[in-house]
Amino acid sequence: MCSSDLYTGEDVAELQGHGGPLVMQRILEAVLVAGARMAEPGEFTRRAFEAGRIDLTRAESVAALIGARGERALRAAQAMNAGALAERIVRLRQKLIAVLAELEGAIDFPEDAGDAAPEAASARALGEISREMRAMAASYRPALFRPAEVALVGRVNAGKSSLLNALVGQERAIVDEAPGTTRDAVVAEVALDGVAVTLVDTAGEREDPERLEKRGLELGRARAARADAVVLVVDGAVGFGEVERRAWDAAASHGGARLIAWNKRDLGRARELPADAIVVETAAPTGQGVAELGAAIARAVAGDAEEGVTVVSARQAEALGDGAAMLERAAALLGAGEPPELAAVDARKALGAMGRVT
Repeated sequence: MCSSDLYTGEDVAELQGHGGPLVMQRILEAVLVAGARMAEPGEFTRRAFEAGRIDLTRAESVAALIGARGERALRAAQAMNAGALAERIVRLRQKLIAVLAELEGAIDFPEDAGDAAPEAASARALGEISREMRAMAASYRPALFRPAEVALVGRVNAGKSSLLNALVGQERAIVDEAPGTTRDAVVAEVALDGVAVTLVDTAGEREDPERLEKRGLELGRARAARADAVVLVVDGAVGFGEVERRAWDAAASHGGARLIAWNKRDLGRARELPADAIVVETAAPTGQGVAELGAAIARAVAGDAEEGVTVVSARQAEALGDGAAMLERAAALLGAGEPPELAAVDARKALGAMGRVT
């Protein structure tokens, strides 16, 4: 049966055969012998792009759809596939072309520039476009498209393993009253509020660890240093002491997101916590605060679920950032009274950056 493929726009021939893997394998072998070849990965999406059926943002969204590990990544890829980013780029491109027309009109007809005086209005318009491009670039969240690593740190018996089990929904880490039960990192992947996360339960901190336990602490600290976010689990019956302060400061030095799980809230005492800390009260055995902690972790690594268009690749974010920088420079040139020709050059480069996105 011959027809036209709606995705690529190309003519296609469809072969049908009786069911069964062996029969279909023989048909495939016969087709290959006749001169056909197997499609390469992503070939039909590439053909659709080359034929002008889809733009580059939609082509990239296909890979994001296939690789989505969480609900929010899937929603972002679906929005991209529906044209959310492409439509905004088209709208911004139209605005930028209008500003360029004003600038180049002033270049071509300088005798009329005194009447029109477009520089100030053009600078404002370029600034608005650059801010929108910056916002779109900032919406890229790498943690949406790969599992973000989140390390649970804190003193021994603070309840890190219990919290990991509660977040995962099953027992993955051994829990015992004896201190130092966790010596090697326990890893579990889970979706928290639509975001794929790899939780890492590290060895508990204490002043006098045993030799083997000390090695586990070193490995846990190294893992926390590489993590996208650190959750400091504080034993509510003990409070925020020197051990917690060292772990909190270490997390800050590595530059990742950090938050505090005030665990054993039913046994809690007066809290003295860092003023800037995001704190979630939990009680792992009863499940209190566990959902709230999961949502806080998701926000820490992937941003707010309600924010605007989320770009799905570092390439898109880089192109948008480059274009925004060009427009910022163009606006600054106009504001400084420089010739509009200079601003027009940067504005045209920004148009090229928009083209790199789509």
